[in-house]
Amino acid sequence: MSEVSPAPPKVRNLLNAWHQVEVWVAVLAFSAIALLLIYDVVLREAIIPMLGLVGIDGRSLVLYGSQKIAVYLLILGAFAGIGIATWTGAQLVPKVGERIVPRAWDASANCVADLFTFAFLSAVTLIATMYVYDTFLSGQRGSSGVSIEVWKVQIALPLGFASAAVRYLAFAIWPDVRPEDGETLE
Repeated sequence: MSEVSPAPPKVRNLLNAWHQVEVWVAVLAFSAIALLLIYDVVLREAIIPMLGLVGIDGRSLVLYGSQKIAVYLLILGAFAGIGIATWTGAQLVPKVGERIVPRAWDASANCVADLFTFAFLSAVTLIATMYVYDTFLSGQRGSSGVSIEVWKVQIALPLGFASAAVRYLAFAIWPDVRPEDGETLE
């Protein structure tokens, strides 16, 4: 295989910046989930019963729909995690047939694998986009006290898959941006 030029600094910087955005989205989503669920449990199991002992009805303090909001945030955080895992080399990679080709062909085999994964994730992105678009057209709204248009939550699906797809394309074009398996854990 011919010598491949390294990734331009602007490309690497863009991919790193996108990674940081995804990390912050995931951190904020999972932090909000923790806060919502802690608030909900402490309120229902401790505060409302204590207020009840002194004759105060504390049910108005309940954040109605907090569990559904937590599920929506979980979807957002999980799909941001797809790109995070891809960029850090922490995704699950099957090792079946890993040594079918000689080590001398690793660069070519990685390029083919990256292009295949890019194509697969692009197809999944397209399917997820069509799914979200159908939900958008249907006007479906959330239930359990959270009346949000469901597509606004589902948009995390194609964005997460597209993020990973773009990274695999970058790995195929510029192998130097490819992380080692499990290079970093975030």
